[in-house]
Amino acid sequence: MKRKRKRLLIRFAEALLKQLERAHVRRFGHKHAPKKYNEWAHAILLSFKQLFDKSYRFVIEQIALMTPLLSILGIPCAPHFTTLQKASQRFQGTLIEKIVSSFVSSTKSQSVRYGIDSTGFQATRCSAYYTTIIKNQKKHRKRIRRHIKVSTVVDLDHQLPATFKIRRGPASDHRDSGKIMQKTKTVKQAKSMDGDKGYDSEKNRKIVVEELDAEDCIKIKNKEVPIHRTKGRYRKARKRKVIRANYRSLCETYHSHKRVVGSNVRAIRVKAQNQEIRFKILAISALRVIGGISLWQLFYYANITKSL
Repeated sequence: MKRKRKRLLIRFAEALLKQLERAHVRRFGHKHAPKKYNEWAHAILLSFKQLFDKSYRFVIEQIALMTPLLSILGIPCAPHFTTLQKASQRFQGTLIEKIVSSFVSSTKSQSVRYGIDSTGFQATRCSAYYTTIIKNQKKHRKRIRRHIKVSTVVDLDHQLPATFKIRRGPASDHRDSGKIMQKTKTVKQAKSMDGDKGYDSEKNRKIVVEELDAEDCIKIKNKEVPIHRTKGRYRKARKRKVIRANYRSLCETYHSHKRVVGSNVRAIRVKAQNQEIRFKILAISALRVIGGISLWQLFYYANITKSL
């Protein structure tokens, strides 16, 4: 008899529980913390919220009906929606980033083919028509919020994020590229680093070759300029080598997760917006792990959750 496959949300919760334990995240914040709910359950519920892309009230109403899920999380009932709001404020950003990085560090491969790219999130949920009208009115231009830019180093082999950096855009790609590429040393050994022309700089190439000891596969600007007129030792070396095709387009495939978790941010304050994006990245990492969901299945799942 064929074994019945577990539901998607059950596998999602089990994958996150396994990763929280592997990242050595404490189940309770301190020894005197109330034992009714725990930090693991809060992290998983906050990730669920990003899958549904709905309000705290809506998500808690749905979770309250999922008895098997509550038993896996080890909680007697669904918490109040304000409990989840306060839990989101307590989580440290570095802790969430550590959990996200643990997905890559737990893979079997000894070295990783990395790619770097950035994407944007809307800090408001107003319509495109409203935004266009406000921009045309000089006295109301300041009412339009700046978008949120997320720079990510992606494991191209497994489509998982290794490190990321959140800031307010627009901003140059060079501003965060060096720091997040250096962070990959604490995750897993780099085999190569792919990137588009926006990351073409002597500083970035030096980090890839000397500090990461990886193959420099960042696209180079102005290919038509001869080598003797090109500035920089590593930029000249990049032009001399015949290197394989650039796979930075796989970063775009990863960033298509916005079709699932949404490209808008519901929070108003900056800290809450950053937390929401971190849990979006955590949620999509768990989805990638639980069974190789193909891209069209992710799109189909996104349409289902948005129609609830």
